[in-house]
This record gives sequence, structure tokens and C-alpha cells, in this order.
Amino acid sequence: MVTRRSLLKGVGAAAVLSMSTLSYPAFAADTTIRVASVTGPSHHHNVSLRWFAEQVATRDVGLNIEVLDGAQLGGERDYIEGMMLGSIQMAQVSTAPVSGFVPQFDLFSLPYLIRDTDHFKAVVSGPVGEKFSGFAEQRGLKILAWFDNGYRNVFNKVRPIVTPEDMDGLKIRVMESPLMVNTVNAMGGSATPMSYSELYTALEQGVLDGGENASGNVLNDRFYEVSNYLSMTQHFRPPGIVAISMTTWNGLTAEQQQVLVEEGARLQDYEVALTAEVGAAALKELQAKGMQVNDANVDAFRARMDPVYEDFKEKHGAELLEAVQNTAS
Repeated sequence: MVTRRSLLKGVGAAAVLSMSTLSYPAFAADTTIRVASVTGPSHHHNVSLRWFAEQVATRDVGLNIEVLDGAQLGGERDYIEGMMLGSIQMAQVSTAPVSGFVPQFDLFSLPYLIRDTDHFKAVVSGPVGEKFSGFAEQRGLKILAWFDNGYRNVFNKVRPIVTPEDMDGLKIRVMESPLMVNTVNAMGGSATPMSYSELYTALEQGVLDGGENASGNVLNDRFYEVSNYLSMTQHFRPPGIVAISMTTWNGLTAEQQQVLVEEGARLQDYEVALTAEVGAAALKELQAKGMQVNDANVDAFRARMDPVYEDFKEKHGAELLEAVQNTAS
């Protein structure tokens, strides 16, 4: 169980590390692997990644993990493409942009797909997760851990969202995923794909009306400063992955690879527990900072999703979808 003390310790250890080179020598006894992340130093994903780095270091197999947070190496699409090409060693990314390179990952962007945390863990740790790991490896990415991002909700600067009608006319940022675009449009809004690193400025300048994300991200990235309302639509729960380039992976020793697999499994458990803790605390803090948090009519939004599911099945078939739906919690 992740405690508040462990979280604060991780946050206190945060440091923005600089990158000296993008060319990597042949692997030797001491190997540094840089893991890229778009979120800020105190974000719980980076707390988790630094915890992972500490655990790997204790294994004494000549591996050093450095966390490059704050979008130092660009956006998530840059990371994915870079890992495929071998110019980025390792990264934490959302599954939505992965679908631009591995189309099957669109599955995880389906609205109202994941029932609860137990269902999430059963899906990613079972046969479904193994199948998707295989898809990723075919494109040059080896998944070491799955991250739970929690439920994503709509936040905006105009009004509370209770019903689909309240979304009318609102420009809402989504990840660069056609399925997510279709979902927010079906919810009644006007979906606008945009890099996460550009969202704050877009809200500040009035280019967009809102976005959608988990409460921990809304707090950590200070979106409460440029939006007033957080509505619990609970429409998405897409996981993230921590992946390593197969180019980097193939340069490691068998012992180093085994350590990354073992510590990656522990990282997954650590992050899932931390997500639950951070999400609950974030809601309280957002309200304390003046953001209005309201429940939404989830059933009304869910009722609009049939066209999104039908479109998915036409493109990808029903097998993967049914595998997730039939996974017992």
C-alpha cells in the first residue's frame, strides 16, 4: 500500500534531469537508460518512475534509470516514434497516441470500457495485456508496466456539465486519437486534438473552453487556474504504458532484462495504488482551490456511445472488445 509518507518522499526527491546526448554508445557494464515523460516533476507518474529507478539501482546489475520529465524530449507521439526508431530509449506514454502506430490500442480509448480498478488490473495483467504486449513488440516497443490513469472527467471554464446538452458549443481538448474525438463529439462537445503540453496555454488564451483528464492531472498541471468546473463524467479510463525501445532492450544483458521485467511488475502495482490515493486527495484539494466539482448524469452520456462502439467494431472486429468485457474483476 502506498502511503502519504512514501508519496511525499518521492515528490521531495523530484529533480529535472538534463539530457547530454541522444547518441548512445555500445552497452557496457554501467548502462544509463533515460525514460521520457510529458508530465511535471511532482506528477505521480514521475514519482512512480523515480521509485522504479531506485529499485532498479538496488539490484546492482549495472543499470541506471534517469527520468526526463516535463516534456523535455517533446510529446508522447515523439516518444513513441523515437522508441520505434531507437532514438528514444524508454518512455511513459498514454495508450491513445500509441494507437496511431499500433491501431489495436484504440480499444483502450473506448468510453465506459473499464468497470473499476479490479477490472483494470485483471485486464492488463491477464491474457488481454499479454496480447497487447505482443502487438507493441511487433512495432519495436516492449511494455514493462501498465499505468492506471484513473477516470477522466470534463473540466472547463464556462459551466458545470451535468447532461450532454451542457456540452453544446464547448471546445474540449482530447488526445490525438480519432476514437476519443468521436467520443467527446458524441457526448455533445466539440473535440479538439492537441498535444498535452499545449493545453494550459490554449485554455489561458481562450483557444479552448476545456479539456478532459483525471483529477490528479488537473491538480498537478494547475488547470484549476484556467478553468472553473470539473464534472465527473467518468467517460474514459485509458491506461498508460511504460515501454522500452526494442533497440535498447536488445542491447541489455539477460540479467538486466530480467531485472527490468521484475521491477516493472512492481512498478505497475505501485503506480495503480498511488493513482487511487492521488485521485481522492486531488478532488479535495481542487475544491479547496475554488474549483467547482459536480456529479454528471453518467447514464445519459453512456447512452450516446453506441455509434462509437459500432465504429470500433467495424474497424477492429469484436474479439478484443469482448475479451475485455468478459474479463472477470
